Amino acid sequence: MRKLTLLLCALLAGISLAVAQTSISGTVLTAEDDEPVIGASILVKGTNASTITDNDGKFSIKIPEGAGRTLVITYIGMERQEVFARNGMVVKLTSSDQALDDVVVVGYQTIRKEAKTGSIATVKGDDLASIPETSVDKMLSGKMAGVSVSSTNGQPGSAATIRVRGTSSIGAGSDPLYVVDGIPVESGNTGALSNSMNAIAMINASDIASVTVLKDAAAASIYGSRAANGVILITTKSGEAGKSKITARARYGVTTLANDNDFGMANLQEYIQYQRDARINAGYDVDNPASEYYFPLSLAAKGGTNWMKELTRNGSLQEYELIASGGTGKTTYYTSLSYNKTEGIVPTVGFEKMQVRANLDTELNKWLKVGTRINAGYMKVSDVQNSLLGDSGLAPSNPFYSGMALAPTMPAYNEDGSYNFDLPFVFNINPLAAIKGSDKYDKQYKFNGTAYLEWKPIKQLTFRTNNSVEYAYTNSRQFSPSFINKTSFGASLNTADVQYRLLTTSNTVTYDDLFNDVHSLNIMLGQEANTYESSHNQAISYHVNEQRPYHSVGVSVEDQTAYDGLTQTAMVSFFGVAEYSYDGRYYIKGSLRTDGSSKFGPDRRWGTFWAASASWNIHNEAFMQDIKNVLNVLKLRYSYGVNGNDNIAAYAHYGLYSDIVYNGITGQLPSQLQNRKLTWETNKTHNIGVDFRLFDRLSGSIDWYTRRTEDMLIASPLPYTTGFSSQAQNVGQIRNSGIEVQLDADIFNTNDFKWSAGVNFAANRSKVLELAPGQDFIGTSLRYVVGEQLYTYWLYDYAGVNPQNGNALWRNEEGLLTENSQEARRINAGSPEPLWTGGFNTELSWKGLSLGIQLEARYGNKVLNQDRSLFESDGYYGDQNIWKGALNYWKQPGDMNVLPKPVYNNSSNSMQTSTRYLEDGSYLRIKDITLAYNLPSKWTKKALMSGVRIYASALNLYTFHNMNYWDPEHGTTGATVISYPMTRSMIVGVDITF
Repeated sequence: MRKLTLLLCALLAGISLAVAQTSISGTVLTAEDDEPVIGASILVKGTNASTITDNDGKFSIKIPEGAGRTLVITYIGMERQEVFARNGMVVKLTSSDQALDDVVVVGYQTIRKEAKTGSIATVKGDDLASIPETSVDKMLSGKMAGVSVSSTNGQPGSAATIRVRGTSSIGAGSDPLYVVDGIPVESGNTGALSNSMNAIAMINASDIASVTVLKDAAAASIYGSRAANGVILITTKSGEAGKSKITARARYGVTTLANDNDFGMANLQEYIQYQRDARINAGYDVDNPASEYYFPLSLAAKGGTNWMKELTRNGSLQEYELIASGGTGKTTYYTSLSYNKTEGIVPTVGFEKMQVRANLDTELNKWLKVGTRINAGYMKVSDVQNSLLGDSGLAPSNPFYSGMALAPTMPAYNEDGSYNFDLPFVFNINPLAAIKGSDKYDKQYKFNGTAYLEWKPIKQLTFRTNNSVEYAYTNSRQFSPSFINKTSFGASLNTADVQYRLLTTSNTVTYDDLFNDVHSLNIMLGQEANTYESSHNQAISYHVNEQRPYHSVGVSVEDQTAYDGLTQTAMVSFFGVAEYSYDGRYYIKGSLRTDGSSKFGPDRRWGTFWAASASWNIHNEAFMQDIKNVLNVLKLRYSYGVNGNDNIAAYAHYGLYSDIVYNGITGQLPSQLQNRKLTWETNKTHNIGVDFRLFDRLSGSIDWYTRRTEDMLIASPLPYTTGFSSQAQNVGQIRNSGIEVQLDADIFNTNDFKWSAGVNFAANRSKVLELAPGQDFIGTSLRYVVGEQLYTYWLYDYAGVNPQNGNALWRNEEGLLTENSQEARRINAGSPEPLWTGGFNTELSWKGLSLGIQLEARYGNKVLNQDRSLFESDGYYGDQNIWKGALNYWKQPGDMNVLPKPVYNNSSNSMQTSTRYLEDGSYLRIKDITLAYNLPSKWTKKALMSGVRIYASALNLYTFHNMNYWDPEHGTTGATVISYPMTRSMIVGVDITF
């Protein structure tokens, strides 16, 4: 019996051991085309037992003793599945709608988020498409930590200024590089005579799948010499195989002048009293009809003119889109057609765009794939003429200057309804007549086309070639009637034809393999080259026929001037990236790129840039598994790298000559000194970051960085004995350092109710470490000063008003008070750089109803309100109108906390640029609110529609600020003179999907 018992125990133990070691094998394939899924995660539910699939999609896993037989199978970009474990099982995974949340585009590759080692930020295209802006650069405002978006004006079609982690250069550009579908493209203003023709505006936001910003050297260094200011990667949508989908969109809105601080000009009665006091303070008799300065109170009886009201209007915007996408077999397509027309808040000002896109992908066989990305269209920017042949904010024909400057006593029209030209303060130019009688526009025709071929001879190896052409032709016209230019010029016509062509070829080979289920290796080698050519032809004619305003009609040769020019640049690059990971826990990455550019001197034309980075997925460690349901993700990142900046003029290193007329003879003289050693400006960046996710609800990233710009491209001063005042050299250093925080939370996520929120915060500190040898600062009022922030205001020290006589007071070099403005000292008055920037967004949805809110904030920046110096000049500008705040002036001895007394034609220079006009530019803006409703499918199906969404949006709904101006946003340098103000938009729209 004892032997039988021992035998049974041994048998049971063997069976238990066999069960404990049960091994299950199987295969994971894609549902679409039965391709193996490499690297899919296989987990025995309720245990730590896991593995991943091999290169053939196969796996083998042992089920622990006592565990259930449920396997959890996941892969980035595919739907999670829970299946019963059995030998020989085949699991097919379908694509997930959350693919964009799981993968990101970095450089020339797409990687899983868990594999990232650099600092990047991503926004989905669908989060941008509903924002009623004319270009995607403005849509990014407040969306990402460390990505600052600002504008100097609100004109339709204008470009925004984007800074990634501060401004990194003085002499070279600080704008990021834009890359669309893997190809670098032109950005910024590409117009001719208009105030702004934004190249990025040609991209339709509805066509965008994602926007990724590469912020640190590890992420951006693969772009080498052009990555110093960050890289913005725009990926457009592709079609999906299956049923075709057609979407029609339409929206309409009204725009108005944004004025949330009740800024405005003096009315008739206020203006009359101000002018009377100013004349009396100057010693004139304002009640004597015989006096030249007669200004009686009875002027108020004639009624006044609100010039701002006369010169502005409610603008409008309308936009229509038609999108078709789908695919059959191995071919997918995505096409779109859009039209946008925006009318500005000033008559004749507007923006118009027609655009078409066609994205096509075809898999010829299992190893060969081809495709195209084509975007083409037409843009027109209609503008107002600000001066005779250029743009000056103080031109009488500038509606915003004239609207604020013209006195309310001056009528816009004569009694017979004709325009009143008796306006001596603005040279007798009626701005209403100037707006409607002038003609100024840029028309641009643009084409972007890319074709690619991808060859995959074996699973691990991929060859890809991208070849692109970008071409734009701009036709510009600016006509001014004779009453603007007066008799010296008569009617004038300025026309220009500008075109540019950018050819790019990019070729890569990538090896990607997985060894022993835990070792992953990715190596990419590449070559890229581009050539850029732009040309312009400009003609100017005076005394043209106003009935037939063309150059060839009745214009003498003496009244015609012609200009033309040609610019050419080229660059060749070679690069490589290597990345290794172990067991989904440890990642290391290195990149190297060398560029040769025609912009630099022949002695130092080539530059080499590199980066190294590493990350640790702590959450995948065994010791973290017990708390993984709480701390789902914990990643630590570090990177260091060197990027370059080549954003300078095409011929900066050459010795140049310019034309000169001397004693009636035309000749040439040297105008620029050659520098054969001129080379790249470099940025060296450290970045430490941590990514986390808690309770499957709260995700976040925290980054600290420091970036040093060296060998800056600066016009270095030279002794005048050389015959030149300066030479382009590599001198000086700047440092930017800061911290960034990004948090996103899924607060509620049920079938009926969802609530998500996100917040981002960034604080950047800059410092000028060094300028040219012997140079302590550059600039006058806005300076670059060694030892200070990059931008620093050095202004005359205004000290208020003498309460006894109403005169302006200043502090001299000794800190003592003086009424002599010439003795005023300059002081460091602050910086236009904010102490921090941030954004907040939230979306609530209940069944078919949703509400989205976005805020943006900026704190601690100073703004030099130079417009106040024009309309708070203490009488310097004579009959000019004033803003309402200027009415708080000194009237009697003892008055405190007031402005200086006005004196007609004041010569005391009390309105000089000083701390008096420096204001706090902090603000909190309700950037966008969108209320939407998705009609129930049971309704839409009856109308043969798959979905209908109706919505209402408010853009720039309200801004909390303390500035004495229409709006507090004044660009990166914090100073603007009479620019097009920001606007508020109210929009309704509908999206219909078939």
